[in-house]
Amino acid sequence: MPDDLSSVRRAEQTGARCTTYLLFACLALDAVAIVAGVSQRSLLARAMAGAQLVPSEAAASAPRHGPIGMLQLVAFAGTGIVWLVWLHRAYGNLTLVGSKRLRFNPGWAIGCWFIPFVNIVRAYQIMKDLWLRSESMNDRHAYDSLPAPALLSTWWGVSLTWGALALVLTLLARDAYSLEQLTNVTDLGLLVHAVGVVAAMLAMMVVREIDRHQQRFRLIGVAA
Repeated sequence: MPDDLSSVRRAEQTGARCTTYLLFACLALDAVAIVAGVSQRSLLARAMAGAQLVPSEAAASAPRHGPIGMLQLVAFAGTGIVWLVWLHRAYGNLTLVGSKRLRFNPGWAIGCWFIPFVNIVRAYQIMKDLWLRSESMNDRHAYDSLPAPALLSTWWGVSLTWGALALVLTLLARDAYSLEQLTNVTDLGLLVHAVGVVAAMLAMMVVREIDRHQQRFRLIGVAA
């Protein structure tokens, strides 16, 4: 058992590190997008002040149509895949310690993220369950009544805020043609990227905390 536990822990730790690296990449791209957005905002402000710039030219230079947006999309998709792989491993590790019981099976811990509306609540419950069981070595049967860590709740709230703002941005950007509309979209985009930076930072902290707790599993296993 110690050898098995050590092996799965190494796999989980690798997943946690890869997830953290990709989250940092998302953070960096959001920061770059903020810089580009500020430049875009300045361009639009000059156009609205009377500079020779037609709306089509402003739209063509918008960051969302450039390579930054494509890189963000690729980074987000890659991070999501690696995140789920890490989550599956980390949640499965709980069957090797303590009561060896789980509230959810590892497959559902992944599948619920793909169900609209359900994922808003269930994914958070799974992350809470993973955190608390990892922290306490899965030493009890029920964790539902325990309060969630403040960091986890804050991260989830910021992430939901980011998702809602990003959805609104996408809808508004479809019909943004005038200088005023493009300015509003650019301003909202700056807010979305700023919230994205915070969400990525908090997500990195969540992954590191859960991984830190699971690092103790190996010590307990060896001691046993």
